[in-house]
Amino acid sequence: MPQISGIHHVSLPATDVMRSTDWFERVFGFSCLLIKEEEDRIAMATMEHPAGVLLYLHQVPQEAAAASWLPGPASALALAVTDRPALMGWDSRLTDLGVEHGQPREAHLGWALDVIGPDGLRIQLHTREDLTSEGA
Repeated sequence: MPQISGIHHVSLPATDVMRSTDWFERVFGFSCLLIKEEEDRIAMATMEHPAGVLLYLHQVPQEAAAASWLPGPASALALAVTDRPALMGWDSRLTDLGVEHGQPREAHLGWALDVIGPDGLRIQLHTREDLTSEGA
């Protein structure tokens, strides 16, 4: 079977690409690589995290508003965190930044912390330790 070497990128909708770009830079440490403009507006931003994650933010306000529908603990984007102490560090950082987030909790396949991003989109920080079928 041909191999897949990983995920190339994740695309997310945004009501305001520049506001979302600033948020991902400030909160998670992404860097903006490219801004794509169409006519008189910004259409997309390509961002990269030092861990190698590529994130495409697309200016599609209606889809961004609809993306916050994800039920319960479902998230549009989950970023890997090494372990529970690192997750607790994120909890402190998010509190210091004044970013809306839940409490660290036991989840499927580790521990998780939900972060509410731009446009109400749920982003999750997630470990892979203490694998269990319990949690949510």
